[in-house]
Amino acid sequence: MGGHQRTLADGRVITGREAALFVRETLVEDLQHLPRDVSADPGGEAQTKAIAAIKRAHDRIRRELNDESEHPLNQRVGAVATVCVVCENGKRLLTAQVGDTRGYLVSGGELLQLCYDEDNIQYLVDQGQLSEDDGATLSEILNSYDGINEPKLSGTVQIGGNPYELYIAWRWFLVGNTVLKIPAANIVIRTLGVYDDEPTPQVSRIELSEGDRLYLCSDGAYKNLTDAEMLTHILEADDPAQAIGSAAYARSQSTENRRSTQDDITAVLVEL
Repeated sequence: MGGHQRTLADGRVITGREAALFVRETLVEDLQHLPRDVSADPGGEAQTKAIAAIKRAHDRIRRELNDESEHPLNQRVGAVATVCVVCENGKRLLTAQVGDTRGYLVSGGELLQLCYDEDNIQYLVDQGQLSEDDGATLSEILNSYDGINEPKLSGTVQIGGNPYELYIAWRWFLVGNTVLKIPAANIVIRTLGVYDDEPTPQVSRIELSEGDRLYLCSDGAYKNLTDAEMLTHILEADDPAQAIGSAAYARSQSTENRRSTQDDITAVLVEL
């Protein structure tokens, strides 16, 4: 959900929750009748309809909640979404994503992220200021950082063509760096309904195996817990989603946690 809000003349407050409800309603309307054997191929029905539904949700938020983008950016509400479609009678999974929610496939005891994060790291990669390899290195560091025990790092990364020591540079992708134009980690780079431009969702597809599970979560989960911690809860807890939510909330309350976020915490696990 977007972090901005706006107070109406009658005193009601519109927030990202209303935008998220628009997204949910639109996705259910547009995708609930897809056939079980729908194709996951590029340009196929699953991809076409998932992207169309995301774009319709974007347009609804922009028109009905943000009054055709009439309001200043800091008063517009928005939402993010990760949409997964089980295709071809359970043989493949298609995922379309806009924003900073995450979808993972839990397969063979591993946690496989289905789309890359549209975060400050990817923003610099898209701007040509950071290589994909250095971006992957920084993402791996942040995904394994618990917010308390700082990683021991060596080496450098190139940002804007200049080398920086990794043990210093990784912190900028938490708190931001105005000189290097690195947004802080809590800034959502892409959202539905906020900007006039139509979103371009990421799309991925992956083969499914017996026993695979789908794990969906908000940034309130993965920014408070490492990938390894979430995977442990998924594999060992009686109620993995509840365990992840409780652990993420507890971590978010720690005054020692430099990575903590008070954002919404959502965790959903689906047996495929």
